[in-house]
Amino acid sequence: MLHIVVLLLAIPLRARAGSLHTRGATFDWSTINASTELSWTPCYDTFQCSKLTVPLQYSNRSAGEAQIAVLMSPSNYSSGDPNYLGPMLFNPGGPGGAGTSYVVTNDAYFRQVIGPQYDLVGFDPRGIGASTPPLALFHSPPEALEFYLNYPLNVNESDADFGRFYAQAQILGMLAVDRYELVAESVGTAAVATDMLQIARAFGHEEVNYWGVSYGSVLGSTFAAMFPDNVGKFIVDGNWSASLTLTDAALSTVYTACVTAGPTACALYEPTPAGVQARLDALLTSARATPHVVYNNTDPSNTLFGTVDAPLLVLQLFQMLYEPVSSAAALFSALHALEQGDAQPVFAGSVQAANDRLATCDFDANAPFVTGFLDTAGPIACGDVSPPARVATIDEARDGYEAMLARSRFAGTWYPLSEGRCAGWNISAADQLNGTFTTSTSTPILFISNTYDPVTPISGGRTMSSGFAGSVILTQNSTGHTSLSAPSACTADVIRKYVVDGTLPVEGTVCEPDEVMFGMDTTGLELRGERRVSRVDMGEVLRELKRARP
Repeated sequence: MLHIVVLLLAIPLRARAGSLHTRGATFDWSTINASTELSWTPCYDTFQCSKLTVPLQYSNRSAGEAQIAVLMSPSNYSSGDPNYLGPMLFNPGGPGGAGTSYVVTNDAYFRQVIGPQYDLVGFDPRGIGASTPPLALFHSPPEALEFYLNYPLNVNESDADFGRFYAQAQILGMLAVDRYELVAESVGTAAVATDMLQIARAFGHEEVNYWGVSYGSVLGSTFAAMFPDNVGKFIVDGNWSASLTLTDAALSTVYTACVTAGPTACALYEPTPAGVQARLDALLTSARATPHVVYNNTDPSNTLFGTVDAPLLVLQLFQMLYEPVSSAAALFSALHALEQGDAQPVFAGSVQAANDRLATCDFDANAPFVTGFLDTAGPIACGDVSPPARVATIDEARDGYEAMLARSRFAGTWYPLSEGRCAGWNISAADQLNGTFTTSTSTPILFISNTYDPVTPISGGRTMSSGFAGSVILTQNSTGHTSLSAPSACTADVIRKYVVDGTLPVEGTVCEPDEVMFGMDTTGLELRGERRVSRVDMGEVLRELKRARP
């Protein structure tokens, strides 16, 4: 993660990396002096912030230093209290997600899930957010906008689209070498994993407790492989393997859910899943032949105009699969409006909003500019492979795309955001994982996978769990990316028991969600005994976690 798995529809712009706004609270990270120890400063009203100095490259200590932004929501217990269980580190995915804002946003909800025994710790991975030096490949929003407007939403519409994508990938690699080569060499997953150990040690602990989702699963598994004797309570949710192996099947579950929900709840209802699919396919065919025009001059000073074409619809469908419990009904309603000739609802949820933010030019010209999209995810993901994960020719890139297309109709959207983005990359991470994902850890790991995850299929969780002795994989029977995409009190109960007393679920345990697509509730399960949390409260907990993910 992803992703990371970060889509252009939700670019988290950071015009000023030193001053971050979260839930109305503001904190200027530049006021903190970094140190090799954690020296806490009050921040964001109720939190504590610090910057930890670490080597820029662990394999080359002469390369310089990095400063890691660390934020803590303190435990209710002091470090000397037997109830205190130490720091719990969080990673929201990406790659390139900022952990500090993730914890600020979700502090109350994390508390309800895991309890008061831990310090909740968010950190911005090196190069990201308030950590320095920044990974800033673009000089300004207009420059970033120019790049992204030329980066196609889908590469299977024409040979020209594929060629344009390949050229843009080359440009991204050139920018990295020209502007931030040393930093790009220093942001790999192995280095971030080592930073996690340094953070835990700064707390006075040798074991790292951790909860990572999406790309956070890559980070967590890398840490466990590098430092198996330093693994504490470890939750790894959404595990990477061959991309898109279940994506089309995930979309089929949405068709079935639409039929089950009925015509009142699902705007594209048909009596059979095949009928629902036929309506969607008809929309795609129509938009491919004749893109829909959007023009709204209700506000003459801010006329809304643009087009809705097939690549945009495919991207909307793909993003919906990340969180169909919360987004399928709204998207299908917008698509129903499109059937009636109104393209504005679909357009309103498109990339236009992100492009508008880039075009405002409202930023501090003296501060590093980071979009948090390909300029961060690319260097991290592509640099992790040594030698660099690039292809020598456009024909080799096309071969990679064709292999992905054999797995899913969404390859045209996903390839340029995943493997394809590395086509022009020539930089390897200085610090690498020298080993395999096969070892015994000091504490068994809890892996979590959904039955129908569109980008991190359950096969990845099973494969990863098989390599770590004593680990268990919990299956959540839902569609979406990671377990946070569908509220489940059962899953929350498993997590609580594991982080509090180390109890792992029985192998083969399957948790049902408490909500399904198109607004349908299930009977759900409540937490038991002292860990009991009402179904309504836990549902809200998991909904909020889901909303705040990058």
